[in-house]
Amino acid sequence: MSLKEHTVKSYDKDLQSIAGTLDDMVGLVIQSIEMVAKMIKLRDESFIEAITVHDYKINSLDHLIEKKVTAMLAMRQPMAVDLRYIISSLKVSSNLERSGDQAKSIIKKIALIGSEKFESDVEESLISMIENCKKMVQEAVTSFNDQDIDLAELVLKQDDEIDQIYSDLFRIMEHENFNKEQVKKLTNTLFIAKSFERLADHSTNIAEIASFVVTGEIR
Repeated sequence: MSLKEHTVKSYDKDLQSIAGTLDDMVGLVIQSIEMVAKMIKLRDESFIEAITVHDYKINSLDHLIEKKVTAMLAMRQPMAVDLRYIISSLKVSSNLERSGDQAKSIIKKIALIGSEKFESDVEESLISMIENCKKMVQEAVTSFNDQDIDLAELVLKQDDEIDQIYSDLFRIMEHENFNKEQVKKLTNTLFIAKSFERLADHSTNIAEIASFVVTGEIR
């Protein structure tokens, strides 16, 4: 992270500890998203239990961030950028925790479809959303820890790509006549795509928080 150094080295160590825990969280969130990609290809319902256990690890780190922030506010009495960073880390942690929840929800939605595979173009679109979500969440947390506004702006632009993929998938239902079973599958597919869109929204939230920490201005 690139917050200025302080004369009290233990203060810097505490700030680095928060940043490190957020890095650990984003690593776990990315693993959750990768589980979703495997679920799309393998349709193995054991991933439901696996991601539930995995999500517990993310939640534990979320609680750890809260403890660290509480301790720093009580002991260090931070000001200005430091204060914004420390307080905002709670919101970043919360968005990461919700990202993990979204990944778990997506796996459960895929399980509802059963063993029937997605059409190749639909699967390609979903995998593209997955890759974008992984990139966005990593870059969003990096922009927060490094106080990198340019990277935060890039994350916000990438969100448009996710929205476009979702819109393209939604148009499938506008020009075809489907039977009852096809409509059911398409509806579940769109719910899955919508969940990816929400997953990306958590990354944009983090990017906006990063901008606030540096500028002190809310977008």
